[in-house]
Amino acid sequence: MARKKKTKELEGSYVLPRSLEIADIGKVYQEVLKMTANTYKKFVVDAGEVALIDTAGIQLIVQLLMVLRSTGCEVSWINDSVQIYQMAAELGVADQLEA
Repeated sequence: MARKKKTKELEGSYVLPRSLEIADIGKVYQEVLKMTANTYKKFVVDAGEVALIDTAGIQLIVQLLMVLRSTGCEVSWINDSVQIYQMAAELGVADQLEA
């Protein structure tokens, strides 16, 4: 009889970079893509470094949060970024950033 492998309940975190603009998003997207290959119980997003963000950056953050939440992951924020919330409010997606 085959034994089932126990899945490890992972806890993850990601520190958003200083710049989340379209010119920089490719590298960040690759990092995020690798992270979302795992299933996390809890995940912390650190936004304290973000100084520059555009629509592409907001889209990436919203997508990351949607993917994590779709697996039942509990997402929380530390070190808020005024820039993120201002841009999200301008785009009408601020409610999607709520933890």
